[in-house]
Amino acid sequence: MHKNFKNMAIIFIGTFFLSLFSNTLSPFITTIRSTYNVSNSVISMLPSVVYCASFIMSLIGAKIIIKLGLKKSLYCGLLLLILSSIIIIFSTSFYILLIAYFISGLALGLSGLSLVTLLSLLPKKYQKYGLYNACFGLGGILIQPIDRFILKSGINFSYTYIFHMLTVCIFIFLATKLEEVSIIKFGSKETKFISVISNPFTLMLCIAIFFYVGAEISTTNWTGNFLEKYYGLSKLDVPGILLGFWILFTIGRTLSDILLEKIGQLKFLSISPIISILGVLIMLLGNTKLHAIIGISIIGITISAIYPAIQGYIMQHISKEQIPSTSAAMSMFNNLGATLLTYIIGFAGGIKITYVFIIQIFFYLYIALVSARYLLFKQKNIHD
Repeated sequence: MHKNFKNMAIIFIGTFFLSLFSNTLSPFITTIRSTYNVSNSVISMLPSVVYCASFIMSLIGAKIIIKLGLKKSLYCGLLLLILSSIIIIFSTSFYILLIAYFISGLALGLSGLSLVTLLSLLPKKYQKYGLYNACFGLGGILIQPIDRFILKSGINFSYTYIFHMLTVCIFIFLATKLEEVSIIKFGSKETKFISVISNPFTLMLCIAIFFYVGAEISTTNWTGNFLEKYYGLSKLDVPGILLGFWILFTIGRTLSDILLEKIGQLKFLSISPIISILGVLIMLLGNTKLHAIIGISIIGITISAIYPAIQGYIMQHISKEQIPSTSAAMSMFNNLGATLLTYIIGFAGGIKITYVFIIQIFFYLYIALVSARYLLFKQKNIHD
């Protein structure tokens, strides 16, 4: 097996395992609240603590990678995952649990940053960002039946983390098989984090990531509520429509590398968000179940490749020395979008449910316009 293909495969497996871990918390929120007898306002801190820790790691992660190297940084992140799991399993206090989930946020941030940096340092042929993101999405889908089984069986939610400790240990073994990726000595001014985000090229596309993440998460969080309130669909109808969305989204992610290689990342990013807006408008202006299905289907298939396209275009148009800091910058804007925009959109949705999707129109417009700008007016040297 070619060493670059082997590295790519190991990275994908690691991404899948990280996704299993990171998507475990959400279904257990109400269980944790009742187990530790805390209020709704207190339990709402839990996801924010994870996002906050990941955000902190996005600020310092590049320096850790530069100091320790990619494999050692990955090992550190994985060992922190095991530590956080042990604390969760034996925790008897909600505030100790908060510390454990904060550690897990740091761990997920460092492990994820190490993996995407490893992927970005592979030859372009093996930089399959669509499959990378599809592996993360697959983990998010498959952990749901596992969590449901735990809940229905009356098993303590914390025992799920025994399973995660096992998967992390398996991946630590696999990670020892990673071939060393050549990394140029980092130390020039251009590789500093502040230099990366002050570059208009990187900054404008990282803002596109910020808006995309807000749009994606708000779609997954609020579509069910929207379909019930706006279309009057029953709780029995909604899961089937959402399942269709996730199937189309995952298929789109899986095939996105092939699509992007054929039409180009910028062309796709200039067109796809506009089609996504069409899907939003069909949902907002429609009045039948068919309109809802068509609208959400268009959104699911068209947004699936947006993140891989932005990620791939940035990484393939910067110098090798800038990759760790740029990975950290993308992670920072990703976490900001997940925390800040989902809260703002959620607040707006609480006022009027249609505001959730109206706001998204402006997010998609920004992505399309910035992409068209670089497509039509390419600079001679985007590194400056």
